[in-house]
Amino acid sequence: MAQSRSLTSQTKAKEKDTLAFINGFIDDNSFMETDMLVKSVTPLGEATGEGVVSGFGCIGGMQTAIFATDAAVMKGSIGEGAVEKITRIINSAVKTGAPLIAVIDTSGARFGEGARILGGYGKIFDAMAKAYDSVTTVCILKGNNFGMMSYFTAFCDFVVALDKSVMATSSPLILASKTKEDVAKVGSVAVHTAKTGLIHAVVKTTAELKKTVKEFISLTEERIADSADDLNRACKGLKVGAKPSAIIKEVFDKDTFLELRADYAPEVVTGLARLGGITVGIAANNASVNEGRLSSNSAVKISELVILCDNMGIPVINLVDCAGAVNDLSEENSRLIRDVGIMLYNYANTTKKISLVVGKAIGVGYTAFAANSMYDYSAAWTDAEIGVMDASATARLIYGEEIAKAKDKKKAEEKFADAYSEENMSAQNVATLGLLDNVIKPEHTRRFLVGIVQTFLSAR
Repeated sequence: MAQSRSLTSQTKAKEKDTLAFINGFIDDNSFMETDMLVKSVTPLGEATGEGVVSGFGCIGGMQTAIFATDAAVMKGSIGEGAVEKITRIINSAVKTGAPLIAVIDTSGARFGEGARILGGYGKIFDAMAKAYDSVTTVCILKGNNFGMMSYFTAFCDFVVALDKSVMATSSPLILASKTKEDVAKVGSVAVHTAKTGLIHAVVKTTAELKKTVKEFISLTEERIADSADDLNRACKGLKVGAKPSAIIKEVFDKDTFLELRADYAPEVVTGLARLGGITVGIAANNASVNEGRLSSNSAVKISELVILCDNMGIPVINLVDCAGAVNDLSEENSRLIRDVGIMLYNYANTTKKISLVVGKAIGVGYTAFAANSMYDYSAAWTDAEIGVMDASATARLIYGEEIAKAKDKKKAEEKFADAYSEENMSAQNVATLGLLDNVIKPEHTRRFLVGIVQTFLSAR
């Protein structure tokens, strides 16, 4: 019994730490706990609360359902009692329509319970599958996330991690044992931001966490809000070749952009922002990285943004500057065709979508991101280029003999490329073919997009 009292005392003390963490990112004095007295008896003693804190709390005045695993109680291991608490709060989120926030810090399954816990994970995943289709789902990686709960993140719209977090399907020691990989790098935040793309955002402090989660919840739950930013504000300094960061800063409501997966597939920038107070998704090709060409990873990154927006009824805006797909045999022999195909499918079946070509739209760069047969509205800046192939490649193909005979072959190629581009690839000429709805000046971009979004959002 002394052992039981010791564990119960530890549980209560550590639960305060978990409550303090929760209270650190929600509105003051808003947390209402559920299932406080649930407990199980283990060989280590009684675990009151099952090492899980669950309940309801407000973020920016918005009611949310929350659960948090506590690594200080039996290393945050998941047992049958924890499963019941977790699934109950998930189901409560679905019933009330409240966003679900999961705080994960766990070593994995409570092995002493045997195969029963495998069915328990099934209950969690079944509940989360229903929640993913119904409510906003957010996962906060607080520390370790080992074992089957690592798959939980795949059911979440937004995964934000503290910078020292680790996530892996097994123990990093086991995963690294037969490799030369530094165990400290296995499952690290660096891996899951740059390589797997599983983490959307990284924070270092509770204050950063509160700000980031509040921004995401606000953008996804309050999809139309008042905007103090001038709807007719001119966009200064924009021209073909501008980086996505510069375009986003000038076009969208000031200080509303929340970038998602910043370090993953940097050839495309994705995120959420407000435009005239309306939440929109943004997919912007980054031509400064490999000409903004589509890769398998960038297609996955865009697909997941489109799915998020479709689930929540958020319009998607493409800022197109893409020279086509990557010319890479390893990508070709891997998942490039499948992942781009899946991306095309998601675009074709998604919510309201608008395209603006701000640079090049070559080959699949036009078809995937700007074809007016696929988009509700497709436009381009006046100096944008659209074509089957890059102008230089086309010039070499069509005028190869003339270029070969020229004294200055490079100059001749540039001359033919410029001439071909002007005659065949300019936005004005493409628009005359009915392949664009409009051609606009860069400085009018904000006013133009505000009007288009308002028009199509009101079209029910």
